[in-house]
Amino acid sequence: MRRTAKYAPLAAAAAALATTLAAPADAQRRVELGIDAAAVFGLGDQSSVNINLPGSRFRMGFFQPGSRISIEPAVGLAYNKVEGADGIFRYDLELGALYHFRPIIIATADENVITARATTPYVRPFVGLIGLAGGESDDSEVSAGIGLGTRIPWRNALAWRLEANVGYGFDNEAARIGVLAGLSFFPR
Repeated sequence: MRRTAKYAPLAAAAAALATTLAAPADAQRRVELGIDAAAVFGLGDQSSVNINLPGSRFRMGFFQPGSRISIEPAVGLAYNKVEGADGIFRYDLELGALYHFRPIIIATADENVITARATTPYVRPFVGLIGLAGGESDDSEVSAGIGLGTRIPWRNALAWRLEANVGYGFDNEAARIGVLAGLSFFPR
């Protein structure tokens, strides 16, 4: 029972995402594709540092028509194998909802190019599932947190994205402080 309750927040987030993606096809969908480098510092009984460069996760944001909200699933996958030991697969699945403090201004220079024209600050609450599979350790943990960041225009259809966040892992009862630096692409 405890294991099922542990995944309830993630199941609710997945249901919300499915509902969002099932919106009418006539609504003009804007999408943000991105990749982030990350540094995460774990606090608690067993402190940790995890730095991933140049990219630790891929994200895909779905802007809601007529709203300042975008829904953003993200995934990070890694596999480590050392000679003489079993390989370990690490996964990081996350679902966030960004609230943009100012309207997203996306201007079309022509029909093929979309450009973010203004720096856009946002807040991002999120839930995630982090886990290891393989070796002697098969473990997973649900986490939740909130981030504060900004999107800075760079070139046509490209923007930098910077975020600081804080999260909490429910299984190991530890706080995490994270920093993300990424690049976003806005396809037409």
